[in-house]
Amino acid sequence: MRRDPAISFRGALQILGHHDRPWLDRLNALAGGAVLAAGLVPAVSAVWGWVDQKNEAVGLLRKMLDSTANRLTGTGGLERHELVLAAHTTIVLTAFFETLRAELGEVYRTAAITDSEKVVLAAGRRPDDDEPLVRHLYTTPVPTPSAVSGFEEVAGGVVEWAANLYRFVDDFLAGLELSPYRRLKALPFGTAVASRYRSLFLELAAKVPEVAVWADLTEHAATRTAMARLERLLTVTGSEPSRDLRAIVRSVNRSVLDLPVVDVDADGYGVDAVFPPVEKIFTDPRYRIAEADSGARLASEEWWSKVEQGSDLDLVLARHFTGDLCARLPLLFLGHPGAGKSLLTRVLAARLPDEGYTVVRVALRRVDANTTISNQIQQALDLDTHGRVQWHRLVEDSGEVLRVVLLDGLDELLQATTQDRVGYLHEIAEFQRLEAAMGKPVAVVVTSRTLVADRVTVPWGTPVVKLEEFSEEQVGAWLAVWNEHNPGPGTRPLPLETALSYGQLARQPLLLLMLALYFGDPSVPLDDQLSEADLYERLFDTYSRREVTKKAGRVLRGEELDEAVEEQIRRLSTAALGMFNRGRQDISEADLTGDLSALEESVEAGERVLGEFFFVHAPEARTGSVQRSYEFLHATFGEYLVAMRVVEVLRDVAEGAFGRRRPHEPDDDLLFALTSHQTLAVQQPVMSFVGERLDALDARERERVARTLEVLLTGYRHRRPPRRFDDYRPLRRDVVRQLAAYSANLVLLLVKAVPEVPLAKLWPHEPLTQWRSTVDLWQAGIDSTCYHTTLDSLVCVDGVVREGDRVMLEPEILRARLRVDSETEDRLRTGFAVHDGLSYLVDDGTGEGTAREWSRYIASWLVAAAALPGDMAPPFVDVPRPDLVPQDTLVAVAEQAYQVLARKFREWTPEFVGAFVGWLETWSPVVDQRILERATSYSRSMSLFTTAELSVKADPGVFPPFDTDRSSDFSVYWRGAGAKVWHTT
Repeated sequence: MRRDPAISFRGALQILGHHDRPWLDRLNALAGGAVLAAGLVPAVSAVWGWVDQKNEAVGLLRKMLDSTANRLTGTGGLERHELVLAAHTTIVLTAFFETLRAELGEVYRTAAITDSEKVVLAAGRRPDDDEPLVRHLYTTPVPTPSAVSGFEEVAGGVVEWAANLYRFVDDFLAGLELSPYRRLKALPFGTAVASRYRSLFLELAAKVPEVAVWADLTEHAATRTAMARLERLLTVTGSEPSRDLRAIVRSVNRSVLDLPVVDVDADGYGVDAVFPPVEKIFTDPRYRIAEADSGARLASEEWWSKVEQGSDLDLVLARHFTGDLCARLPLLFLGHPGAGKSLLTRVLAARLPDEGYTVVRVALRRVDANTTISNQIQQALDLDTHGRVQWHRLVEDSGEVLRVVLLDGLDELLQATTQDRVGYLHEIAEFQRLEAAMGKPVAVVVTSRTLVADRVTVPWGTPVVKLEEFSEEQVGAWLAVWNEHNPGPGTRPLPLETALSYGQLARQPLLLLMLALYFGDPSVPLDDQLSEADLYERLFDTYSRREVTKKAGRVLRGEELDEAVEEQIRRLSTAALGMFNRGRQDISEADLTGDLSALEESVEAGERVLGEFFFVHAPEARTGSVQRSYEFLHATFGEYLVAMRVVEVLRDVAEGAFGRRRPHEPDDDLLFALTSHQTLAVQQPVMSFVGERLDALDARERERVARTLEVLLTGYRHRRPPRRFDDYRPLRRDVVRQLAAYSANLVLLLVKAVPEVPLAKLWPHEPLTQWRSTVDLWQAGIDSTCYHTTLDSLVCVDGVVREGDRVMLEPEILRARLRVDSETEDRLRTGFAVHDGLSYLVDDGTGEGTAREWSRYIASWLVAAAALPGDMAPPFVDVPRPDLVPQDTLVAVAEQAYQVLARKFREWTPEFVGAFVGWLETWSPVVDQRILERATSYSRSMSLFTTAELSVKADPGVFPPFDTDRSSDFSVYWRGAGAKVWHTT
């Protein structure tokens, strides 16, 4: 028999009765066969057994709950996981039925059930249309703890769930015509059920450790290191240790704790620092957690700042992995570069106890970005176990435990893929569904940079955790471990006050490590004040000096040293550009050698191209000869080098063109070679580093750079064929792509150099036509990821291009807005509203532009509201009317609004009608009193007027993003105060 889920009543009863068939058969009989039936059964027989006066069924439930602790003894893995969930589901239903009997007991003591009524009960005939009751009672999931919802949140959910279920039961009992019968109010009844649920929950928590975890009733340590408490919370004593394939995977995962936090041979890299082991230095991060829905702006720091911050991530993870949701939806971790996402997955793989979990970690940067999830898992197993473990065999060997797959680096997969993987998280959910259908449930955790969260669609209900920066206390704890392992004599401890003086730089784990390395050199003054770009520059300079000195075998000084260091950093940046332009996180030595040769840089045969450099990992494979590749220890290193090299080459071009006595034509062959393959916007940190590097220039040089970019952009379509570097081809030659990427990068660099770029300054003749053809070239020439991120990075208003505000609209709309194509945008705006239920409102910050946006949005919403049924209209964004809206436009919009109100007010909720009328009255220059009175009278007659509004913070930001799973959604970007969102249903 196929079981229902453990979080449904029927599924819970089936699981609890698996080893006690007499108990299950008796309960099934009392419920009219509903527990073991393949489908639904008549409502009367399915419900009466739980509410009749004998109360035998509820008594059987209490008996099973009282023996829960004994039943769990000796169990583990998946069996225990299901039993705990089933027990929780049962206490929710027990609370419901016990409260129902307590509230309605008088009915059963005084009701005279006639013979005809008994015949109805025995025959299973039912009142009309009560199938929803049986479906809701037996198959609807009950509120269950998860990563997002702890005990208090679930108790609140029980109130709503019980009130909803009571409405069904109330209709059922009313249909039996019992006399006397006192109808209860649903919400107070739900509150009473939740109170009973709390008592039952605490009783169960005293017996079952997993339930105690859900309620945060476990001990709290002052400091938590490397998720040690997570392992204790999820370990079940008395379980058998793993063997065979599981043992191999477990050994690989566990070994990480003893490795240095940076796994390099420090002596071989000229680094005097000692890297502490992961188990000592990894600090459990602070976090914020939310559930993905239409209001979640997961890529927005401003939105996350409103979410409560927590410090017990181990407890959240314990809740997640003991709950039901873990096997249905992925858990998504977000964080900035260097926040510790990858290290967290390594620690998690090491800490999930073997008795209940089998964990496979997949570094997405090391597997095929275009293949299926199961193939990616297999590729990771091949790499980690040298081909000893097959995924399908591991699944069979771990049949009694929960499998956990950790997919690290979604942002890197999106960069490397040549396919559209915007639905990757949905692919994961489907993978989980199929595995569960085959009886092999699997939990999945995914990590990604925060900024790319808007480049994928996130399934509704997905728990999302954002890793937060270190607190001062955590910085101190981290430094205590670091300084303990680096007491000297070749290194210097980093004082806490020095680290904290760098603010944000000290609060990201990777950057804190970089600070410790930099100031660990006793020759570096402790009072240096650095930006993030400055820090990376100093670090690369410091370690390059060590590397070239070691390579020379003698002390280098003066110009000789400077030239050697410059060459070393140039090689590193060439490697970084080779990875970036190929859309990869690594580069083979053969490709790097070819790139260096094509860029006319020296290559010495028979040597490691990059030497033994601290920031670079160089895995080797031997197939008759050494096959070496290079990758940076962290992607941010490469991103900094890309930005640094591009800006340096741009400065050279500007110096040659406008830094001499007379202007010269810019010699941009090298700049074109390096920036004609990918757009810089595809990696947001690259653009941030570009901005920092340009901001550091003095005003005169910055003006030369801007002037150079303007000249190059003005004539990009007529540029001469390159005289040099034409053999630099990280991608297959494509003239259209090269011109498209190059022109896009010129614009991206220009808006970083100057705040505003007038199109008429670039193209005095037909500037808008020239601009539109340039944007069209980008669509034709560059891949979808580069194109969409470029659209999202720019905005054009009133003929002026500037850096964009990442408003996260549909690509078609972004393209129309960037092309300043108002007619197309209006059609798209109305079309999306009518056909997809999607609406948006964007304030560009200009008076006239804001006025136009307001009137166009209102007009498109009114068309959609008139065309669609009332329950399908997009949400309505109520923002204050801008002052500059022309009077004739106001009159036209008002007349249209009154017409829609007259046609639709009976299809809308009374609350929405009242809100819409109030909105009209605040600004409308015309008044249709007849329509207002009809609509208002209707609203008051249907219910008491209440306003259900959602306030939008006045600061710039997107609120909220589109979600392709929803039939109705909206997006708001409004700088003024007082915005509200109203729903027609």
